[in-house]
Amino acid sequence: MEFIVLSDNHGSTFEMEAILKKYPHALGFIHCGDNELSTSQMKPFHAVTGNNDPYGLYPEELVVNLGGTLIYVTHGHTLKYGNRVKDLVERAKKRNCTFACTGHTHVYMDEEIDGVRVINPGSLFYNRDGSKPSYAHVSMVDGNIKVTRLLAEDL
Repeated sequence: MEFIVLSDNHGSTFEMEAILKKYPHALGFIHCGDNELSTSQMKPFHAVTGNNDPYGLYPEELVVNLGGTLIYVTHGHTLKYGNRVKDLVERAKKRNCTFACTGHTHVYMDEEIDGVRVINPGSLFYNRDGSKPSYAHVSMVDGNIKVTRLLAEDL
């Protein structure tokens, strides 16, 4: 099983279209908010709202089921200040999710915390840590999880 996680493209569709073409066999596409696009432009992405998205257009949080694997998705702007990651993991565990995907910070993260794989794909627009814009490719084979950071410039 493979799926793609991206976030914070801030209105640009080029990278999203390129990702869809590059991964035609992916089981799903997760968008962690701040897409600034209409719902028709976001198909087939599972998307949540970010602080720059039109209010009410997308849900604040989402649980996506891909092949029996549950993925908690939120942008991250509503997570508890100072305890963002802890709050994210608690929300994912409460919903029996294997993954917790978030955006908002524009900084890549891939870490397992208390049994939950936390992924922030960084931003397709710009990363605040000075690194290049990125997204994440996630694969699971026989229960083994592999998360790969990929650069938008290589699309």
